[in-house]
Amino acid sequence: MEITVHQEVPNDAKLREQWNTLLPEMERPEIFYTHEWAVSVSRAYAAGLQPLLITAHEGARLKGAVALAADASRKKFSFLAASTGDYCDFVSAMDDREEFIRCVMSELRRQGAREICLANMPADSVSQKSVLSLAKGAGYSTFQRVAYRCARVSIGSLDDRTRTHRSSQNRLKRMSKLWARHGEITVHHHHDWEGLSAEFQDFTVAHVQRFLATGRTSNLISSERRAFLLELGRLLARQGWLALSTLKLNGRTVAWNFGFRFAGKWFWYQPAFDIEIAHLSPGSYLLSEVLRGACEDPETHTVDLGLGEEGYKQRYLNSGRLTMHITASSPVSKLLGVVRYRSAELVKRSPRVEQSVRALVAKATHAQQTVARDGTAKAIAHYAGRAAETLIGTREVSFFECTNQRPSATILSLQPISNRLLARAVMEHAKDAQMVEYAIRSAERLTSGNASGYALTTEAGTPVHFCWVAPFEGFYLSELRQVLKEPAPNAVLLFDCWTPSALRGKGYYGGCIAAVANLMLAQGKRPWIFSAASNASSLRGIEKSGFVPRFSLKRCQRFFLTTVSSSGLKTSPSSEFDLYPAA
Repeated sequence: MEITVHQEVPNDAKLREQWNTLLPEMERPEIFYTHEWAVSVSRAYAAGLQPLLITAHEGARLKGAVALAADASRKKFSFLAASTGDYCDFVSAMDDREEFIRCVMSELRRQGAREICLANMPADSVSQKSVLSLAKGAGYSTFQRVAYRCARVSIGSLDDRTRTHRSSQNRLKRMSKLWARHGEITVHHHHDWEGLSAEFQDFTVAHVQRFLATGRTSNLISSERRAFLLELGRLLARQGWLALSTLKLNGRTVAWNFGFRFAGKWFWYQPAFDIEIAHLSPGSYLLSEVLRGACEDPETHTVDLGLGEEGYKQRYLNSGRLTMHITASSPVSKLLGVVRYRSAELVKRSPRVEQSVRALVAKATHAQQTVARDGTAKAIAHYAGRAAETLIGTREVSFFECTNQRPSATILSLQPISNRLLARAVMEHAKDAQMVEYAIRSAERLTSGNASGYALTTEAGTPVHFCWVAPFEGFYLSELRQVLKEPAPNAVLLFDCWTPSALRGKGYYGGCIAAVANLMLAQGKRPWIFSAASNASSLRGIEKSGFVPRFSLKRCQRFFLTTVSSSGLKTSPSSEFDLYPAA
């Protein structure tokens, strides 16, 4: 075999044809092994990865291809599709696989590779044993572990097909009775680009919403991930492999599955549903429709539910497939990898220990981010100050009241916070870790219903500032570790105001709290707000927005003795005359 190394995945028609022609010669061809998949990854993630495509030819005939990615040092290599593909492998005919892998290992050794991470390789692939033996022959120490157990619904036999079809039909009949009370339902499986482009935005927002509502972060907040799916959908639609399934209620899409149909398999790859109708189980309905459609297609023998062990999959699967994570590295790196893996497995045995470890990791990550943002010296001073304050510190919080409505001088709109607004915000500011944390916290409040949230939005509906309102009475003020008593009937407290980092300094804070105060006054409530007495810029912004200083609470900590005192605040002359600032 003659090896060729490419620093990109060429968008070459001849290479694509030869590459995809190899797939039927593999023991189990997958959509993730196609040229289209490799091209989509390389285009969407071009800014953050270094592709390395290794091909093997005998004369003019392509004998093998593997798409890899190198890290910044070009010493660590992995499958290019590792973060996007359910399965990853070396593409070649079965009889050529061992020779091709030997050539690849030799080439990577020649390039000085110190570590080769091969994730999501199917355990039933002939590549698995070859990689382990040939990596050792190339001078590497190897370590493999189970990566994922992929749930599958096998309908290859007549019995399995009949059984799955019957259970899907019965499930759909039961659910249809409930859905019929709400309107007309329709299901469609799109195979064209037009169908995908029309549904894509709502699909991505719904996916992000669902994850936020469960305290998690969807991978679709990443613009690169969204670009990848769009590019992938465009390329797969040309080949007839795209299968975007949708469920509509009264003409409105309420569930999606970004999936594929390839080589007798129907993939349940990335589903989403409208969380506002989660009680109707729209995801289950759509999956049942996919299973029924698969059973009625004689060319389909498997519905692959993909990576992950989500609980709902257990109700459908009748088979599974293991993927492996194989690492080839130095003996020392292997030892460290084994220790990390065994430690993680040990920790997972105890949910309480795992929760504690995750909390410690989160704190360590936050500390690293603080150092990266502020520098080592400021970070040390910050944490030292917090430690001292815990033992002998004093914290003072000032409270302000707004008594009169002021005319708005902003063209921005005030809207109630919704999961959709939060989803749009994190998709717009995906790299702002604090914005993502805020969105998860806000989504939890929406679920609990203990407070009302509002967002200042542009004409296009993009949120630029957030603010929450709760009853003053019984509000727990974490800054003072104190439960508050309302100073007057119908008092409400504005809290947890937030502007995404990229939008700060534009007056959105003042504009939002003034608009929320006006709304509360119109509802017959008395709006209050608080701020740390040491935050001069916040105090100025509050007063300029029409709030009048009333009193402060001071918490003094002297080791184990805690005292809380109250004192009145003088009204600033400027607060009585300043006009409302434009946002």
